[in-house]
Amino acid sequence: MKSLVLPAILLASTGLAHAGIATTFNVDSGKHWSVKDDVLSYDTQIFTPFGGTLRSNLTSQRDCRNRYVGTAHSSTCFFDFDQSGIKSPFDNGYLARFESAEPPDQVLYANIQVALDGSYTGHFIFAVEKNEYNWNDSTSLFYSASYQLLFKGTGMDWATSIDAALAETLWHRESLSEVTFGTVWSRVRNDWSTGAETWLEWEGWESDLKVAAVPEPATAALFGIGLAAIAGLRRRKRN
Repeated sequence: MKSLVLPAILLASTGLAHAGIATTFNVDSGKHWSVKDDVLSYDTQIFTPFGGTLRSNLTSQRDCRNRYVGTAHSSTCFFDFDQSGIKSPFDNGYLARFESAEPPDQVLYANIQVALDGSYTGHFIFAVEKNEYNWNDSTSLFYSASYQLLFKGTGMDWATSIDAALAETLWHRESLSEVTFGTVWSRVRNDWSTGAETWLEWEGWESDLKVAAVPEPATAALFGIGLAAIAGLRRRKRN
């Protein structure tokens, strides 16, 4: 009878591999900043708290990249970002400033940077981004909202490259060293004859991000599968 139960558990656990990553979050407060004449300043605009769920199926959006800068090896993958669980009070207002109705890009940047001694830093950045160029007045528009989860550690092989499997492992394994939320909006006029740029608008929000504890991968699901298998075994014995 055990030979019938155990394969079912193993098959179920295999099906959960690379099922994706998710965590709930809250942003309770923040500061509005702007830059004018190269001077950064903060004002008294009121921040609107919000929350939701950061989620990715770890589906690749384009090829991963590897770079070698000095003695550091940097590896980045670009995954899907499911924004359906987020009700941001900022995206709609900023995106309304664009002329086109094209939706923004939604991407999860998963990155590790490894030194020769095995120490490493990394991040998961869930980002909403949009670029637009207005040929009528030669201005570039840019908006980004990013949820940044940073981590660091030691003992990683220098040649390690990130992929979906490693991203999921790091997500569940690493302790976060810094967690932030921020937005950036800019409108820049380009002078093609001289190459000069004039920053007409440059502002955004910066905030701390509170995330729920990330659960161990598949632990709760496997526990439930195990109970179901045991219940099935008991039913068979009774029959």
